[in-house]
Amino acid sequence: MRNFTFTFFYTFLLLISNTGFAQRLQECSLPKFNQVSLEADLKLNGSGEDIDSIEFWKSPDSSETLMFVTAKGNNLVEVWKYPFKGNQIASLTHTTFQNSPVNGVTVDQNKNLLYVSIGNPSSTISVFSLPDLNFLFNFNRAGANYYTEPNLALLTLKDGSKKIYVSADSTVDIHNPETGEFIQTFAPIKGLETMATDNFYQRIYIPDENDRTGVYLYNPDGTPFFLNGSNVFGENVFDSDAEGIIIYTCPTNNPVDSGFGFIVVSDQKADVTDFEFFDRITLEHLGTLNIIGVSNTDGIASYPYFLPNYPYGIFAVVNNDQTVVIVGWDIIFNQIFNITGNKEINFYLPNYQLYQNYPNPFNPNTTIRYSIPNYIPSGVEESFVQLKVYDVLGNEIVTLFNEEIPAGRYEVDFNASSLASGTYYYRIRSNDFVQTKKMLLIK
Repeated sequence: MRNFTFTFFYTFLLLISNTGFAQRLQECSLPKFNQVSLEADLKLNGSGEDIDSIEFWKSPDSSETLMFVTAKGNNLVEVWKYPFKGNQIASLTHTTFQNSPVNGVTVDQNKNLLYVSIGNPSSTISVFSLPDLNFLFNFNRAGANYYTEPNLALLTLKDGSKKIYVSADSTVDIHNPETGEFIQTFAPIKGLETMATDNFYQRIYIPDENDRTGVYLYNPDGTPFFLNGSNVFGENVFDSDAEGIIIYTCPTNNPVDSGFGFIVVSDQKADVTDFEFFDRITLEHLGTLNIIGVSNTDGIASYPYFLPNYPYGIFAVVNNDQTVVIVGWDIIFNQIFNITGNKEINFYLPNYQLYQNYPNPFNPNTTIRYSIPNYIPSGVEESFVQLKVYDVLGNEIVTLFNEEIPAGRYEVDFNASSLASGTYYYRIRSNDFVQTKKMLLIK
């Protein structure tokens, strides 16, 4: 009746004793690191052809997180559910996609909306609700031609209103994302494809795709944004096309964006793509990341929130128009801080957490994940943890775990081959923490 394995997959052994380093991590400030190379964690090959852009939707339950990947070659959006590997669900298609390249994607996390940009001849933006992906409406500028690679960026203004930006070859259209109303068009100084928006600084960042002259800054209305007399940074950094761009604000440690963080831009080399890091405040070039085996990168994306197995979230990139490659931000940070002589990062787990089992429904195996907090500066504390499974009448079925363990993230595999189909509950107890979740066995 009992057939389960216990896996301890993350431990935290070092304390942060250096106050300056702790502050640097809290503010998401990276040192200069020259160059770092590392292996990918995951490589995902989905149903899309000629894939281009990536975006994430943050679910209230981290195990329900979704990743979207646009595919120009067969006019669809790949949909992946955490933990992503082996978990591509039905692709998103719609009549507005037909015979047109599906290229850009962005998410309004507050409104739970997905925006998809479609190239010519459709030349439109289609809007879907999340997480059910029901079509809501579409919009464009009258007579617009989005060519083959329109991209999207969403900006929240200081008054709470929003603008959505649509790149179309050499121009950018600005719309009201809630109504679709067209506002205006502007022409960036240099050639463009991708964009990123910064809600804190009220800026738009547009890498120069064609001439490799750097990344240009614009105000919300499309006029140049000047910082220290210039509206460009990253001159003499890029060896190839400047493509995908993201902004990392360190929300795991700092839920309220206070302007710290860094910017990452892909340098689209055909052999090994460089990912150039810039300080978000000074715009100074910090260093270059290589992900071994990744080349010709278009879109990049960041999910900068906690996920099981990934305490600081994940960095995702398109590899050669075919696959999505994922690396944990914790791995990237550790490499950067190790190569510059700092101590290893001690990731802070502030809360107990019991996650939804996966898969669910299941037959007959499922995995249950949970995390036990540590405390800074007192160090890693051990907790007595009890994990049990019950039937709908409250009868105990099995004890999955019952011992003292240090802080970290854990998983238990539960085999229910001897049980009847139906609803079961699993409950964790540790110190004063108690949490119960439901799972469904279908045979």
